[in-house]
Amino acid sequence: MSTDASGQTDERPISLETDGTTETRAIRSLALASVLVLTASYVSVLYGITQVVGGSRALFALVLVMFVAATVLARLIRPLTAAALALAAAGIGFAYYLTSAGVTPSVVVTAADTIISDTVALATGLSLLQVVQAGIWTLGFAPAPVFLSWYLAMRGRYGLGVAPGGAALGFLVLTGDAGALVTVIGTLAAIGAIAAGELERHGSSLGQTDLLAALFALAVVLSLSVTVVPGQPAAPTHLSQGEPGTLEATLDTAPQRSGIAGPVELSPAVRFTVESDQRSYWRTGVYDRFTGDGWVRTGRSSGYDGHLASPPGEYETVKQTITPKTELGVMPVAPQPIGLEGDVTRRTTVSGHSQPRPETPLSAGESYTVVSAVVDPDPAALRAAGTDYPDTVTDRYLQLPESTSSEFRTRTAEVTADAETPYETAVAIERHLESSKEYSLSVSKPDGNVAEAFTTEMEAGYCVYFATAMTQMLRSEGVPARYVTGYTSGEQVDDDTYVVRGLDAHAWVEVYFPAHGWVRFDPTPGDSRDAVHTDQLEQARDADSQNVDTEESDDVTVSDEPSDPTGNEPLEQPEPDPNETTDMDDLNESTPATQGNETNETPSDPDTGTSGSDSADDAPLVTITRETAALGLVALVGFAAGARRTNATTRLRRELGIYWHGRRQNPDRDAERAFARLERLLARQYRPRRRSESARAYLHALSTLSMAADATDATPIDPRTERVVEYYERTTYGNGVSRTEADDAIAIVDDLARARLPIVGWLRRDG
Repeated sequence: MSTDASGQTDERPISLETDGTTETRAIRSLALASVLVLTASYVSVLYGITQVVGGSRALFALVLVMFVAATVLARLIRPLTAAALALAAAGIGFAYYLTSAGVTPSVVVTAADTIISDTVALATGLSLLQVVQAGIWTLGFAPAPVFLSWYLAMRGRYGLGVAPGGAALGFLVLTGDAGALVTVIGTLAAIGAIAAGELERHGSSLGQTDLLAALFALAVVLSLSVTVVPGQPAAPTHLSQGEPGTLEATLDTAPQRSGIAGPVELSPAVRFTVESDQRSYWRTGVYDRFTGDGWVRTGRSSGYDGHLASPPGEYETVKQTITPKTELGVMPVAPQPIGLEGDVTRRTTVSGHSQPRPETPLSAGESYTVVSAVVDPDPAALRAAGTDYPDTVTDRYLQLPESTSSEFRTRTAEVTADAETPYETAVAIERHLESSKEYSLSVSKPDGNVAEAFTTEMEAGYCVYFATAMTQMLRSEGVPARYVTGYTSGEQVDDDTYVVRGLDAHAWVEVYFPAHGWVRFDPTPGDSRDAVHTDQLEQARDADSQNVDTEESDDVTVSDEPSDPTGNEPLEQPEPDPNETTDMDDLNESTPATQGNETNETPSDPDTGTSGSDSADDAPLVTITRETAALGLVALVGFAAGARRTNATTRLRRELGIYWHGRRQNPDRDAERAFARLERLLARQYRPRRRSESARAYLHALSTLSMAADATDATPIDPRTERVVEYYERTTYGNGVSRTEADDAIAIVDDLARARLPIVGWLRRDG
């Protein structure tokens, strides 16, 4: 503004070049910040992968190098050259990945179909955590979009700069690795960069940013209506043997995942029967990658071609015939399967761990036969097995999350301090967990790394916790191990027949020994577990629950005999640690030391289906996640921007001003405000006051108007309005009003305004 000689204010805008420069810089800063946020969104997804598989420092170093290179080269090279450099960086990165995955340059052409198939699989929902060399994959993926996005942004090509970053984020959405919050933030950042570019191109003001914020919030709200994300089905539809909330459903969360839950229940329903001349555990899943709160099976499955990998060294074989008694989404087998027979083999896939699985659920009565190799578990041979592990084993079965704490490693080292061989290490960890932890289905899932929490903090858990902790403890000591799910042997109803129920669902550990292969270890306290399961089966039978027995098991008395099979597990253990007070042989044959009740378990109530734990009562009534809070903040900012854009605040203040006078000031000012409120009230009821009308003339005109209306609809002007007008005229043209008169004006207008409120007015008319 400027002031002329007469003292009048001139409202002409002053055009200063520096103001335009400041606006341009601000818009450019907004655009660059948006590109940074977009980049951070997909890099954060890659960081989540490297936290599990390793390589976070290398990822951040690579991203930083790309930023620096793009900043320097933005002034030196043309966009086409930059695009060529980005493609070259991507090519080098993925060539390194293929080499690490065992694909040499000479066979890239012949393996092109497989590479394309793998890429399509990723784009249709295969999580990066299932990629064997996931850490190297992230390093090959990150450079191109980071470099090209920032290069184009530095050159002011914000719209084009969004394209490579948006494509990278979109691909991670398709793999299922980018969550809803990251996707929304990245999308909003992309919109922000494009919008800022348009503002700069058209010379618009930053005053338009409130409109952008409101549009962002609208995008967030619309995104919340999208319930299906590619690659992430709404529910694990492949499962039919595990009801939600049961241990079975936890063990087989999805075809490539095994979850870790809090309190679970056991289903007594019969799942399948087995005819076998040797008792065994019946394996359904093998998992090698621990994410901190669950397990993932890496690699892709292939169709069964009549061949399954055999273990190294000598072994015996056992044949078993499995007959589902309900629909099954898994194929139980005795480890280690080396052959399958039956019609189901036509639709059987085999994982990279040689574990079969049906492509479609097995129907009740659809039998199949399995030939399995029984690895010699002789302890003396396993002690002498050495540590000459194949690279394929060490590359896959020694993984620990990057966040694994020194406390966990130290605790494991203390437990295995006297172990001299991998076998003795495994036995020491198994015995430690059996004797130091209680068995309970009623536990709360801890936050963060479950293996660490169970090892260092928790006092009780069920098989999932025991097996997870032992697998990670072994890996921290350099012993290859993997997490295995399935069922224990079940109830023996004849010499060679076993009935397996949902309550037999179990998780255990397999440890690799050179020249022998994978050997089972089970750190879950067997006697405590069997007592709990026997009790639940008896309760189900007493309640006449359906599908609890077959014809063969109907008359079989429930036995407390442990369900641990006799094969494929070491039968003796090394000499005990002299610092331990419990004899090791006793631990192998008798009930582990317990603290408290004998079963270490509070069974579920069969009538209510609820657990005996009251941990649910201690749970917070409302849990607000970080994602929910962030989305709420975005929506709040957008709401505020929309309110500012539409002058909603001013309108609301004026609306409330009719009904509420506010804080009182001096009498004259209060009398003027009272008349202003009366004027707005009359304008709403009759008509606005004209510019040429005085206050008294306006009131007289409205009185005439109201009296001229039809008698049935006539609404006469309240005579008290005359006093309000009089007080107003005295403040404007006379000597002012007293405090009492000002309060009288306020009271009159308050009464007239509130009489127009629907409820108050109705009550007054009714009275």
